[in-house]
Amino acid sequence: MATISALKKKELYIDLRKYASFADIKNGLTEKLTNISTKRGGSQVTIDIGEKKVTTKQIREIEDILLDYGLYLKELRAIGPPALANEEEIEATVFEEMPDYEDTILIRKSLRSGQKILADGNVVILGDINPGAEIVAGGNILVMGCLRGVAHAGVFGDEEAIIAAYRLIPTQIRIASHITRPPDGETIVVKTPELARIRAGKVIIEKLKI
Repeated sequence: MATISALKKKELYIDLRKYASFADIKNGLTEKLTNISTKRGGSQVTIDIGEKKVTTKQIREIEDILLDYGLYLKELRAIGPPALANEEEIEATVFEEMPDYEDTILIRKSLRSGQKILADGNVVILGDINPGAEIVAGGNILVMGCLRGVAHAGVFGDEEAIIAAYRLIPTQIRIASHITRPPDGETIVVKTPELARIRAGKVIIEKLKI
């Protein structure tokens, strides 16, 4: 009996059936995980998403969120349609989940200190954003280079907007009304593409999965 009791303590069940979109499912999962004691580290988790389909990429995203809390996915449970869907049927990558904007500005150069770009929609930079430069966009910001300056996405209040860069080392980033910046005096070493997005009411940085 002691073995069974110990096993149960190492298993968790999380009900996410009320969430409609995959983005909401991830946000709901993060909110619930923040309320779980750190003593639950190493636990296996069963997640119930109800009558929804997910792709293998989305399953990996859920697994990554759990790993951030020292947890592991035991089962992704669905009621009705299969939990695993065809990759071509459901949009899965972060770019496919981004809000749509009619206007997208493409800039084919790096921005120097003192330069500022303003856009109602998305901004794509084929170059670097150097310290002292700034981009302000109503939509998403994608930098195919190094982001060392200031970037503000979703300036009109869109918390679904993202900021992505080949090397994300910003002076400051904002998404809607949320703001973050590196700690003073801290040297950041970035070796992989990353993105910033709002999760559970905070700006978080994560690896960019394409």
